[in-house]
Amino acid sequence: MNEMKLNKFYAQEFADSYLLTNSSGEHVFITKEEYKKLLENPGLCAEKTINLLKSRFFIFNNLDENSFSFIYDIKYRTKHSYLENDTLLLMVVPTISCNCSCVYCQVNSRKTINSVNDMTLRTAIAFCDFTFALPHKNIKIEFQGGEPSLRFDIIEFIVRRVEHLNRIYQKNIEYVICTNLLNLKSHELKILKKFNIAISTSLDGCREIHNRNRPSVYSKSSFDSLLENVELARKNGIYPSALVTVTALNLHRMREIIDIYIENFFESIFIRPLNNYGCAFKNQNVYYQLEDYIEAYKDAVLYLIDRNLEDEKNIREEMFSIILRKIFSPFNDGFVDMQNPCAHGQMCLLVKQNGDVYPSDESRMISEMGTDDLHLYWKMGNINDEDCFVTMKSKRAEILKNGRLENYKECKDCVYSPFCYADPIKKWYIENIAGDEYESYCGIRKDLFQFVFEQVKNADEKKIALFRRWANA
Repeated sequence: MNEMKLNKFYAQEFADSYLLTNSSGEHVFITKEEYKKLLENPGLCAEKTINLLKSRFFIFNNLDENSFSFIYDIKYRTKHSYLENDTLLLMVVPTISCNCSCVYCQVNSRKTINSVNDMTLRTAIAFCDFTFALPHKNIKIEFQGGEPSLRFDIIEFIVRRVEHLNRIYQKNIEYVICTNLLNLKSHELKILKKFNIAISTSLDGCREIHNRNRPSVYSKSSFDSLLENVELARKNGIYPSALVTVTALNLHRMREIIDIYIENFFESIFIRPLNNYGCAFKNQNVYYQLEDYIEAYKDAVLYLIDRNLEDEKNIREEMFSIILRKIFSPFNDGFVDMQNPCAHGQMCLLVKQNGDVYPSDESRMISEMGTDDLHLYWKMGNINDEDCFVTMKSKRAEILKNGRLENYKECKDCVYSPFCYADPIKKWYIENIAGDEYESYCGIRKDLFQFVFEQVKNADEKKIALFRRWANA
C-alpha cells in the first residue's frame, strides 16, 4: 500500500505558521492548518504542501523508503563532511605584548614590550615543522596576539620558512594577521603584500567610542591611526576587514557605527558580542543584558539591509551571512566556530607563544585566567615536546565525545539544532569557572537563528537576492 510517511523533523511555532527543519539542513514554513494535518496524516495535506515537503525530505512514500534513505544519507553526510575535511585554521601567537589597553581584552596581553612575552626562535622553527606535520592540505595561518605586529620579525620568519618548506610539501597556505593597525610601516606593508597576508582589524565606532574601547598605550588617538593605516594598506593593494565589539558604550549606536563602516568603504561588518573571558570577565562596566544586545543587533541588521536595498550600498553583516549560508547551502559553511559536532582541535588549533597548543582561541583565553590545573584543562600539548601529537589526539577525542548537540539536554530537540553548533569548551567554562550568572549555554543563539529565519520567511524577491549574495560572499 502506497502511503506517506514522516521523516524525523523539528518544529517551532511562528506567528502564523510552523517552521520545520531536519538534520540534513532543510527547512520549510507551513501553515498551522497544514501542520495539524501533517501530524494527523501527511496524505491529508494539500498537494502543493505534499510536493514541498517531499522535495525537502520531510515526508516520503513508503514504497520509496530505500531510495529516500539513500539520498537523505548523502545529503546529511554532505552537510557534515567537514569532519573529513583537510582544512585547518591554525592560529599562532608571536607575542602577548600589546600597544593597546582594550577595555574588553579577552587574553592576558602585556602592556610592556619584553622578550619574555615573545615566541623564541626555537619555538618559531618548531611551529613551522608542526604546520607540515599536520595532515591538513589547506591551512590558514592566523597571527594573533597581544598585538602580533610588535614582533613582525617573528611573523616574517615564520612566513618565509613556511613558504620555503612548502616547496616540498605543496600545501595550500593562506595567511591573515589580526592587528589593531597601529604599528604598520613600510617594511610590514611590503611583506604583507609580497606574501598576500590578509588583515583583520577592529573598528568600534566613532573617534570617541573607539578611543575609549581601545585606548592606545602610545598613540594619542587609536581611531585616527587605525583609519590612516587602513587607507595606507588599501593604497598598497591590501584591503582590511573589520569587526566591532559591542560594549555598554556603543550598544545603542549601531546605526551610527554602520554609517562609519560605509563611509570608510568596508565591505562587511562583524557585530560581535562580548566574550566573558580574560579582562572582560573582570570589567563589569562594559557589560549589558544579552537581550539588549539582540535588540541592538536586530536593529543594526535591518538598517544594514535598508542601506543595501535603498541606498545601493554593498556591505554585509558577517554573522547573519554565515547563518544564511547554513540555511541556503547544501554544503557546510566552513566557519570553524559554528559546527556540530564541534570542530575545535580538528579544523581549528592555536599555538601560544610558548608552544602550548589549544583547540581554540577561547580555550587559550581560559588558560590565561589562572595558573592552576583547572584553567589548563584544555591544553592539548606543546609543539616542543615529542609526544605532542599523542596528547593532541587524546584531547581531540574528548572534545568530540562531549561536542555534539544531541548530547545536550537543552539542544537535542531544538528546531535550530541542524544549523547550530556544539561548544563543549564554553559549556565547561560556564559549569566550572564563570557560572551561569552572565549567560546560559545557549546565550543569544536561539534568538539569533529565529531572527534570521524570520527575515528569510518574510523576504521579498529583492531581499532574497540580497541574502543569497551575502550567503555566497
